[in-house]
Amino acid sequence: MKRFLPLVMLLVFVFVAACSNNEANDTSTNANNSGSTEEASDTSETDVKSDLLDFQMNLIQTINESDSPIYAFEAAKVAEEKPSDEELATMKSDAEAAAKKVAEDVRAVEVPGELDTYKSDIEAALEDLATSYETRAANLSDEPEATYEESDAQFASFEEKMATVYEDAGLTAPSFSADLVD
Repeated sequence: MKRFLPLVMLLVFVFVAACSNNEANDTSTNANNSGSTEEASDTSETDVKSDLLDFQMNLIQTINESDSPIYAFEAAKVAEEKPSDEELATMKSDAEAAAKKVAEDVRAVEVPGELDTYKSDIEAALEDLATSYETRAANLSDEPEATYEESDAQFASFEEKMATVYEDAGLTAPSFSADLVD
């Protein structure tokens, strides 16, 4: 999945860019060159969309570099052939360390200058995401059907805040939860 994610994101980016270029061309043709500021505005809008999609891809890649032990631990708990108690304890410890590392990595992500318009909203969303991973680390459970309601609520808050940013930029809100699953 991780190998295909950059390719999928690139295809989405190309599709969005192509659609945006067609709309810009239609607008400039219909206006008979009456608005060079409109063209500049369309180009600027396309650049922001492109930068936002690049930011999304980099964020997902940053998280996916470290989050595998979390999913391995959760999968091991419900596997038909469960690992030994020692192995499970080691996996839990690795998952906790991974969740803490993801939180640190998320806090280290810098919002590009091109997205200054949305910087405070993105930073607030990133803080919710980092807190979600910290909460997950603190509450890892050995129970096979454990739920992480507090962590999930913080993650949902992150997704809602990012959805607002995407919608303000004229894009469809992504599902980060789908992109972050290994």
